[in-house]
Amino acid sequence: MSRRGLYDSRGRRLHRPRSWAALGALLMALVTTLVAVQGYQSIPDEPRFEVAIVVEGTPEWNISQATVDAALSEPIKTHRPLRLIVTDRHLSGDELLRGQVPTGQVLLSTQLENLKTENSTVQQRFTGAALNSQLVDGRDEYTDARFEISGAFRDNLGLGHGPQAVVAAAERAAIVLSAQGVQNPAYWFGAIGLCAMLTAALLSVALRYRSRWGSRHRRLTAAQRKLARVLLDLEALETTYAAAPAASRPAGFSKNWEELQSLSLQAARSEDPLVTSLFTKKEALGTRTGAQLATFEASTRTLTQLADALLGAGSVHANLAGTGSTFDQLSRPINDAATALLIRLEQAPGKMISGSDVRRLRDDLGELLQASALEVDSSQAVDRWRKAEKQLATHGKALTHSLRRYPRGKIPAVAQVPAQHLQLRESLGLQTAEQSSALYQLGLANALVRATLGDTLASDTRVAPQPHALPVASKTSRGHASHSPGIDEPAPRRRGLRITGAVVTLIAAMIVAGLSVSTLTAKPEVSRSGSGQGVSFEVDDPAKLLDEDEVLRYMDTDFQTDTSFTLAVRDAESYLDFLPLEAGRSFHQVRPRSILEAKWRLKSEFKDKVNPLTGELREGEVIVPVLLADDERTVVPGVISAQLQRGDYGWGRLVAWEHGSISESKYLEMEVAGALDDYNNALARNGYEPVNFSATSLFWMLTFLFCLTVLNLVLVVRYLLSTATRLGRFGRGARSLAQAKRQLEALLLGLEDSQINAVAVLGADTHGRADEAGQRLFERALVMAWHEAQELSQLPLGERLGQSFARRVAHLERLVARLGERDQDVTRRANDLVAATRGAGGDEPASVLLPS
Repeated sequence: MSRRGLYDSRGRRLHRPRSWAALGALLMALVTTLVAVQGYQSIPDEPRFEVAIVVEGTPEWNISQATVDAALSEPIKTHRPLRLIVTDRHLSGDELLRGQVPTGQVLLSTQLENLKTENSTVQQRFTGAALNSQLVDGRDEYTDARFEISGAFRDNLGLGHGPQAVVAAAERAAIVLSAQGVQNPAYWFGAIGLCAMLTAALLSVALRYRSRWGSRHRRLTAAQRKLARVLLDLEALETTYAAAPAASRPAGFSKNWEELQSLSLQAARSEDPLVTSLFTKKEALGTRTGAQLATFEASTRTLTQLADALLGAGSVHANLAGTGSTFDQLSRPINDAATALLIRLEQAPGKMISGSDVRRLRDDLGELLQASALEVDSSQAVDRWRKAEKQLATHGKALTHSLRRYPRGKIPAVAQVPAQHLQLRESLGLQTAEQSSALYQLGLANALVRATLGDTLASDTRVAPQPHALPVASKTSRGHASHSPGIDEPAPRRRGLRITGAVVTLIAAMIVAGLSVSTLTAKPEVSRSGSGQGVSFEVDDPAKLLDEDEVLRYMDTDFQTDTSFTLAVRDAESYLDFLPLEAGRSFHQVRPRSILEAKWRLKSEFKDKVNPLTGELREGEVIVPVLLADDERTVVPGVISAQLQRGDYGWGRLVAWEHGSISESKYLEMEVAGALDDYNNALARNGYEPVNFSATSLFWMLTFLFCLTVLNLVLVVRYLLSTATRLGRFGRGARSLAQAKRQLEALLLGLEDSQINAVAVLGADTHGRADEAGQRLFERALVMAWHEAQELSQLPLGERLGQSFARRVAHLERLVARLGERDQDVTRRANDLVAATRGAGGDEPASVLLPS
């Protein structure tokens, strides 16, 4: 029946509940797609434009259009049209603060200080950089951009650059005005991975919800079919009950009929609320609904067993057709147990059991199986069967006493008497005590022989099918049944273990995320455990005051590549313009401009190290000004380098000049060594750009990504293990089914021989009645087994992957093994009989060893 057209008993349409996790998974899948598209769009394209640099006026520091063009070794690429105007004038307030600059232009003033004037009409009085306000998104972005462009120019002036400082400003403008979003692939990978993992987790929850609900719905459907079958058979059962004379109805028969009526009414009343609960989202997978479903299943199973027992017992009490089949059904488990015991005893060595006991057991079994054959009256048939069973049980109990004297291993557990067998006995008015029944005594005897002799039958090696995972009912009181949870119910929650696992996973994920974010955002560092490796000096020290070895001794870093430094030792007062020392201060200050002028003066003294076209130092050249004051103070006002300062990291005192602050020391070599170490560290960080995303957001993003990854891995492993188990069960079940079918085909093909052997045995002695009835049960069981094998072979793949298929195949295996054992036993006995009767043609009869 389709789930799309379900209605309750009142005609109301039922709608299958859906998990909110499915909607969440759908939304997260959409979000994942959008994030992936956004991440793909953030991949930087190749810049299509170039920064145009135009020099206006006559700036200082050897800056002109010609020198800038010469210093520009290759075009500066950008993602938008930019024009850098380098001017020697001051900037107006509208230009600097409000961004009133022509579209696509950046103004850079080479003036070092703001214009100080009392004339308020002068507009152009500011230094720095200005840009068109439309190049950025907001006021803060505008301020940051202009300071970064201006800072790149002024910091590189502090390195002794002129035209190269303009190039550095243009490069910085191309970076800060690129209009690109987050481009770090790790960020987008983390975002996409987090969304994808969250989608997978929600989808897993939704699929589990769907699977559990589908399992409950299938169980409910199967139970409803059983209930419908019983309700449809109620009229036939009532007719059978009424056909039996009231005087011949045993108390158990009437009791079971009343229980059937009561339990069927109770089940019918509980069906509709259960259906409503199952189709209500809030209650569908609740514990209460699961308990109700388990109780409903147990009730319908009990009803089916009661109906079968009443129908069979009613045919006996009313002397209807089919009485023989009822007694066959009652005798079948006893016959199986007795046949297995006879085969075991006949294979027993020595005088473990006497031949008379074996013959008596076979006679008692024949008496039981033929108990109703000659009786017309049902009460006499039941009485005769009761006496035959009592006699068989007494003999079985005697056998167990005689078998206990032999040494043995662990006794296997005796199988419980099936509930259906007990209900049929009760409906027939037979005693239902398990311990006194023939079936229990024969089972105990089988267990004792097996514990003594080992597994002597083929069915002993077959694993008995485990009880059904669905609720198993056992009558505990009138109209009630005990039950266990169904297969769709989750395992008992070990809350403490889950919380511990979640906390450990979260802590581990935070550690991994922290290490990852630290690696992505860490600034380059230079080890401070070096000794000046890779450094060489060219000292220009007329007074011979500087000791190169001492400089190396005080250094704390090693250079990655060989670097040569020109140490220019000069008089401080001749190169710097010191300001008067203020009262209370012990450190001097100089006029800021004098620091730049001192560096340009030193460059002019080393013309062989300067490019005549640009006025810049040649590649790889570094000049360290070492200025000595009269009071034995050493001043190192930074360095003069061919290297451009790039990136976000500042070079500190190496480029400081704007405030006129200088570092003074009385330790010449130590001061020089400190400057060289700072330069090495600056080179390591040069070009470093900070990530343009929040490190905190990335940390939590990666944390939850790792947590969800672990969760999904656990779910995948569980799914794979479950799939492997199901596939393995399917493979074993398919092989076992094929083997069982081959054995059944062999038994069916040999059925005629089996019948001939049975006929031969029937006339051999007085206990042929057991073999006659046993042959009838054998053929009936063989046909049932063949139909079961055919049905199992036609099951679709989806049903073969379930646990019920494996249980049914295991049951079929045991049944086929028992049928094969019975057939082999009859064949062996027939062969022994034939061998014993040879000699009619004059041959010497073969000796036959019979049990004594």
